[in-house]
Amino acid sequence: MASSADALRRVITSPSRFAQFKVAVTALAALALASCSMSASSLFGDSKAPPVPVQPAAPQTVSINTQGIKVALLVPLSGPGDTASVGRALKQAGELAMFDSGDPGIVLITKDTRGNPQGAQAAAQEALNEGAQIILGPLLSSEVQAVQPLTRQRNVPMIAFSSSSTVAGGGTYLMSFLPEQEVASVTGYAIRQGRKNIAAMIPKDQYGATVERGLVEAARINGGQIVTMTRYARAPTGIIDPIKEIAAAVNDPSKNVQALLLPEGGDYLRQIGHGLQTAGVTPNRVKTLGTGLWDGPIARSTPISLGGWYAGVAPQMVTRFEQRYDSTYGSTPPRLASLGYDAVSLSISMAKAPDKQRFSAAQITNPEGFQGVNGLFRFRSDGRIERGLAILEVTSTGPQVVEGAPTRFNGASY
Repeated sequence: MASSADALRRVITSPSRFAQFKVAVTALAALALASCSMSASSLFGDSKAPPVPVQPAAPQTVSINTQGIKVALLVPLSGPGDTASVGRALKQAGELAMFDSGDPGIVLITKDTRGNPQGAQAAAQEALNEGAQIILGPLLSSEVQAVQPLTRQRNVPMIAFSSSSTVAGGGTYLMSFLPEQEVASVTGYAIRQGRKNIAAMIPKDQYGATVERGLVEAARINGGQIVTMTRYARAPTGIIDPIKEIAAAVNDPSKNVQALLLPEGGDYLRQIGHGLQTAGVTPNRVKTLGTGLWDGPIARSTPISLGGWYAGVAPQMVTRFEQRYDSTYGSTPPRLASLGYDAVSLSISMAKAPDKQRFSAAQITNPEGFQGVNGLFRFRSDGRIERGLAILEVTSTGPQVVEGAPTRFNGASY
């Protein structure tokens, strides 16, 4: 058994100058046992999508090589708003992974989902008819739900880019940044630093519900206490009373609030921050905590988040990928583009396995995990991704690492 596992050890080695970004796939021992610029709400999409009929479509197909195992990349190249630009970046990042691999051994087929369930379903149907053995994408949760009946019927795995955990499972795996994991990581860190009494101000939507579940679970596991939690509607007047409630709790010495979770970004973070400061809540009074929505210039220019913590990818890793992408395409990619690079790199590595083991659940959920441009990651049996995240502190010049990301996973995934 050990020799079989050793034979499956593979590292994607690239002859290019991007070798530091190669995705290393560690021992696949489980096979032997088997014999930002988008908003959080737009990434989540609808929680449920109605069944849609398969409609004829002619999405664009791009093949990097002409022989090899077929891998389909479903992205919204002509989607509405920001989705189109994200879709193009995912496509280009995936092609970059092909170039950097040297000899990928796969055919990458890119299909346009048009940013809607009908388009995603048509694109998936076409890719499957062309012989795709694994689906990468789509981006939106409603698209993923529309594709799932097709992939499950064909027993073809899907590694999607949605951040909504509700669509994971049953052969669907999420190559994304999950807010509940970001919250769990930063909450655990805060509690280890002695900040056990936590308050939270959470948006009243699907993203907020996911954040809340992550916070409650992290507090329970790490021995923390949620002193107060208030929810607000994302509307001009929706934050007024919640700000008053949170400020009253933080300013009450008897409650001893030591950390305040603000899972918000953009203009709402600025408005909430201004309201809290007006009510006497400052970073000197309480340590603020955030999510990946803090990963941008707005958080570092908003006083309430300065000195605050959030979980994410170390800045130097982000910069290296951005520089590599920019040197090829002449532009800075959105953060989600890195998911396309890692998904294609992972597919290239997994395609090297024997036919009956290739793209299997055991291979995808290898408990030792994989190393990508965003660091360590692995897929859980329920389809969610588990990432090794760093803890970052917000400064006026950008995020600074206060606790490095783990270099290996301890214990089995679940």
